Amino acid sequence: MEENRRIKITKKLIHDAFLELLERLPLEKISVTDICKGADVNRSTFYAYYNDVSELLREIETDVLNQIPISVDLPVIYSDNDEFLNLLEKFFVYVIDNERLFKILIVKSDNSNFNQRLIKMIINNYPQDKTGKNPLLVEYGYYYAINGVIGLLRAWITQKFPISPRKFAKIVLGMSLRANEIEDMDIE
Repeated sequence: MEENRRIKITKKLIHDAFLELLERLPLEKISVTDICKGADVNRSTFYAYYNDVSELLREIETDVLNQIPISVDLPVIYSDNDEFLNLLEKFFVYVIDNERLFKILIVKSDNSNFNQRLIKMIINNYPQDKTGKNPLLVEYGYYYAINGVIGLLRAWITQKFPISPRKFAKIVLGMSLRANEIEDMDIE
């Protein structure tokens, strides 16, 4: 039990030192030596847990993604659904509660890998309304909405959350629903 606690503490020190460096430097400029110096650990300690800096970043990203609120009970059609709005609000509260991480992962580091993983997580865990007449346009509308939400999220974080998570959720839901309104468009 004590070893688990020590491991958690050591990994937290490494994570915190790495995040502090990421706030100031691009990923390519961060070395294992820099992280170890900031965490006050030996290189052998770092390598006991991680093969390289990229693996450390991936673990941090995975932790963030695994904690994003999801629900398996959401209806497929969510236009007027308070449950979906509540889930979006919880997601945005999670972003505020983890502002530093999201600022680093989405805003500062321009981490397209994290953005792609976030998009995949959303696709896998948030419902897609598939009731439209044109399945291709419905799918494109969904991808457009998800990528738009990432852009809105970046702006919301950068502007230091000028509106509440609930209002932001309403805006995101409204814009996402509008993205699917082109379903009747003739693309042939």
